[in-house]
Amino acid sequence: MAQSIAAAVTRKVQRQRVGSFIRVRDLEVNIGVTRHAIEVVMSRLAAADVVQSFGRGLYWKGDLGRGGMQPPSAAALGIEVGGTGSGPCDVSAARFLGLTSQVPVSEHIAVPGRAPAPLPGIEFHSRPHSRATHALRPAEVAVLEVLRIWPSGVEETWRSFCSRVTKLIERGVVRIEVVSAALNDERTPDARRHWHAFRERLATSR
Repeated sequence: MAQSIAAAVTRKVQRQRVGSFIRVRDLEVNIGVTRHAIEVVMSRLAAADVVQSFGRGLYWKGDLGRGGMQPPSAAALGIEVGGTGSGPCDVSAARFLGLTSQVPVSEHIAVPGRAPAPLPGIEFHSRPHSRATHALRPAEVAVLEVLRIWPSGVEETWRSFCSRVTKLIERGVVRIEVVSAALNDERTPDARRHWHAFRERLATSR
C-alpha cells in the first residue's frame, strides 16, 4: 500500500511542469489516503532534491543546476503563500509595473485578510479580504497598491503609469471592472481618485 501511494504521488509530481508550486492538498491519490501519508512521500522527494519544501504543505519544482534545485523568486513564493488576491505592494508594486529602478531589501506582498508571518526576504501586509473574493491577479494588486501610494516610491510619471496599465488592460492581464469593484472596498480615497483619473484619461484616448 505504501509503495503504491509513493508511486502515485511521485507520478503526479513528475507530471507537474518545472517552475511550479505543488500543494499537498492538491495531491489526492485516492479516497482513504491521508494527508500525512502524502506528506511522508513529499518529504522523501524533497530529501532527494526532486522538490523543495517551504512548509505549510507547499513544495516547489524548479530547474536542477549544478548547485541543486533553483528556488522560486521571493515575489513568486510570497504571492503563492498569500493565496488568491495577493500581489506586490509598496516599492515592490512599483517595480513590478516597471515604475522604479529601486530594488527593495525584502519583497513586500499584500495579502487578503490576516498577514502570514514573515519569511526570509519577504514581508506580508494585510489588505481587505474582498481581494480574494474578487480573485485579483498579482498585476491588478500591483495597480491598486501603486494607486494607494502614488506618487511615493515611483520614479516614472503619471503618463508612464497610465501607459503601462493600459497595455496590461489591452493584453487582458488587468480587468478594469474587477479593479473598480475591488476599489470600492479600499479605505484609501486617493486610490479611488487616481483610478477615476486614469479611467477618464483612458476614455479620452480611445
